Amino acid sequence: MNNILSSCPLFRGIFPEEIEIIFDGIFFQTKKYESGEIIAYQEDTVEHLMIVLVGIARGEMIDLGGKTVIIEEIESPRPLAPAFIFGQNNLYPVNIVSQTPTEVLKIPKQEFVKMMQKNDKLLVNFMNSVSGRAQFLSQKLKFLSFNSIKGKFAFYILNLAKNNNSNYITLPFSQSKLAELFGVTRPSLARAIRELHNDNIIRAEAKNIQIINTYELYELMK
Repeated sequence: MNNILSSCPLFRGIFPEEIEIIFDGIFFQTKKYESGEIIAYQEDTVEHLMIVLVGIARGEMIDLGGKTVIIEEIESPRPLAPAFIFGQNNLYPVNIVSQTPTEVLKIPKQEFVKMMQKNDKLLVNFMNSVSGRAQFLSQKLKFLSFNSIKGKFAFYILNLAKNNNSNYITLPFSQSKLAELFGVTRPSLARAIRELHNDNIIRAEAKNIQIINTYELYELMK
């Protein structure tokens, strides 16, 4: 387990031998989930720090139209909702569901406090993780606020272009997967991409996208 955790963002820069010392005298448990099983329900109180040791989990919610919207996929070895373990309103913001057979490490909140008191690197990593999650959720909420599929897609590819520092990008997912992330149907997404291509706003060839008219993409986000 320590070798797996050494690759977890919370334990970045901490060697497996140090992790063993951190866990000395700490109560924790692991639990396995089958594919599609609920790990935590939306609005449940966050009582444990949970880390995916094996498999993939996802955060999902039901929108007003009754569609399941995937907020994020969480692959091993990453924590689940670390930004919500503390605070007054520390409730899971979404359902956490196992996407594959998954094994999760569960550390009670007070035990995790003891762990951070033992190691400064763990404390700093946790603070960075919480800050990063807040920024991610802020971006995600902005994304979900767009009513049109074109607006969602424009926001998505503009962020990819910004991260890659290039107007030439490769979509990391298939259209079916992107449609799930957007909370729309695949044909609707395909049609939106085709129309953007035909309007000469982007050039789309399979997963390869060239942004031609940045101004028009920003206009779609208004």
